[in-house]
Amino acid sequence: MNVAVKDISTVKKQMVIDLGPEQIDKELGKAYEKFRKKAKIKGFRPGKAPLNVIKRLYQDQVRMEVMEELVQDAYGKALQEHKFSPLAPPAIENLSFPEDNSLLSFEATLEVLPEFSIDSYDDIELQKYSVEVDVAEVDAEMDKLRQSMAQFKTIDERPSQEGDTLVIDFVGRLDGVEFEGGSAEGFSIEVGSGRFIPDLERQLAGLELDQSYDLEAVFPDDYNKAELAGKKTLFTVEVKSIREKEVPELDDDLANQISGGEMETLEQLREKMTEYVTSSKASEVKNKNTEELLSCLRSKVDFELPECMVSEEKERALTATRSRFLSQGIEQKMVEQMITANLERVAEDAANTVKNTLLLEHLADLEKIESTPDEVSARFQRFIQGSGENPQDVFERFKGREGELTGMLQREVIMEKTIEHLLGKVSYKEIEKVVEADTDAVAE
Repeated sequence: MNVAVKDISTVKKQMVIDLGPEQIDKELGKAYEKFRKKAKIKGFRPGKAPLNVIKRLYQDQVRMEVMEELVQDAYGKALQEHKFSPLAPPAIENLSFPEDNSLLSFEATLEVLPEFSIDSYDDIELQKYSVEVDVAEVDAEMDKLRQSMAQFKTIDERPSQEGDTLVIDFVGRLDGVEFEGGSAEGFSIEVGSGRFIPDLERQLAGLELDQSYDLEAVFPDDYNKAELAGKKTLFTVEVKSIREKEVPELDDDLANQISGGEMETLEQLREKMTEYVTSSKASEVKNKNTEELLSCLRSKVDFELPECMVSEEKERALTATRSRFLSQGIEQKMVEQMITANLERVAEDAANTVKNTLLLEHLADLEKIESTPDEVSARFQRFIQGSGENPQDVFERFKGREGELTGMLQREVIMEKTIEHLLGKVSYKEIEKVVEADTDAVAE
């Protein structure tokens, strides 16, 4: 067997593999004997048919099976010989297997991990964000809690106003023709929430119950449907219901109700909310620093990314995005339009994610960071909580691929530990505060 390696790029290799007649004849001989033993041919006892009869009857089938076995075996040996660890199945091209069995040759193109090194990372300096929580932030979260406990009262004695929730039927027409996705029945919208076309939502205040209105509205210039962007349309809107929000007072009773009886006073609720806001802010700061860290690491070294890894990450992101949009009730066609409009950004994010992964794996190996069984078990519990699945369902889904699940969890643990390790090693700088000029002094 002869193997010639061509470097198509730093991560893409092509192996040109040739097998001579001696190896081919040997494998063909084994295959014909195997067929001879099990072949049932009229006029001959099993295993006693002449070889020339077997060849005449099964030549094409035998050659095909031998070719597949030889290609697979030769490819595996070539990988071992040149110490390649492919990231995905190879692309087999230019396969040649003449009828005289004199030669079997093919090209196997594969992708491997890039080779690179990071000399240091301790010179990275990140922003030191404040994690202090002020009263206004806690107040804002307390108000969200209060809003979440609001009750709605159906009213008919006055027109709609901002803050009301309307239930409407509407039909949109462009140049007098209804357009796809422009109509709905029983549609709920909070006036002033910003969920509707801005020009139309502004007109929803002042409408009366059981009345029908023709409202003109212009779609935003950057609307995600190009055929509607900037276009003036006419919406026929019928008000089916007006509901007024009644928000409870922030008091001890509300604290008791929200906590299910665990808290007796509003002050206890505020303490819990302060802890929550503090934790959320610390998590937000860590996420910001992580993004800054990864960006700095990416800028430190340049290397080619394997196409198969980027493509796989891109497809994973698109599948997750598509699933999320569909679960929100957005129609399939609009989802595909939104995805198409963001393909460039998705591709860029996928490339950054792959580079982040390779960099972190490299640094984890450099720093000898590993996972423990307890950490993997804890990560599995978080995985279950995040997916909302039953543990048994997850085990069933990975049945026969338990090693794949364990490997995935181990990598995630190592990635998290590596980021934590790096964040503890780099330095931080205080954010410069912008000092506002004294306008009176400037005027003087």
